[in-house]
Amino acid sequence: MFNFSFFKGRVAPGMQPTTGFDFGRLLNWRILRGSHEFPGPDGGTCVNEAAIVAAGYPYTPVRRIDDCPASFSRPLALYAMCLNEIVLDDMLRQELLLPSSPARWRRGHPEVDLQRVALILQRTVAEIVPEAFDWLGRSREARRCRAVTTADEAVAVVKALLAQEWRGVRLSGLMSSLSMATEDYLSGRAIDVAQYCGTSIADVAEIIGSVGGCAGSQDCRGVYRRGAAILDGALKIGNSAEPIAPDLVVRRMDTVRQSAVSERRMCVLSKAFCGVL
Repeated sequence: MFNFSFFKGRVAPGMQPTTGFDFGRLLNWRILRGSHEFPGPDGGTCVNEAAIVAAGYPYTPVRRIDDCPASFSRPLALYAMCLNEIVLDDMLRQELLLPSSPARWRRGHPEVDLQRVALILQRTVAEIVPEAFDWLGRSREARRCRAVTTADEAVAVVKALLAQEWRGVRLSGLMSSLSMATEDYLSGRAIDVAQYCGTSIADVAEIIGSVGGCAGSQDCRGVYRRGAAILDGALKIGNSAEPIAPDLVVRRMDTVRQSAVSERRMCVLSKAFCGVL
């Protein structure tokens, strides 16, 4: 089981919220794995760092979810961070995560975040998990997962799966992630549900890679695409924010890029001056 627990943290101090924008207008902003001290001239940030800049906040390195503005939904931010780290292919990560709109990242009532993770849990069991069973030749379990239409059904199916013996069939890590996700859902811990559903995606991709090798790479990409689609679906729940004007977003991103260039130029000049002395 993959461990994304280091992304978690306490809520950050309050910041003034803003509405969001369309990332599709900023295709030259690069979405990279990990956190970054400051973006380069062409961007170079994780998805949450890019969302922070686009939403009108000062650039902030994001190493844990408590580095995000208080207005950001913690479960959605953590789920996005998991996807950001899972997808190793730079071009695919760019394609999947760049369109995410910070207008819809706004934190809502706790019940709204629970609705969001309920969707994430249901779709993880129905759309992500069956891929692992298919590759392991367990069509019965795959069909049972695909029939799940609610979070409560997902919990019931996972409990039934956990009652089976999985030792030695590469599924122990995935079962552990699903067990934690369902337990956290029943306990109302939305952030933890998002974390373990993100972990489940990584577990499924690992199973496909271990069984299929290079032949499974396309199916792994399909799993990542479904994960991004699940994020998009969860982002739509409980949000009615008006989008920011695209030209305003472009100005914000350009300002950060230009600031990065100026900062590096001053650093180079400073080093050169010190060398002369």
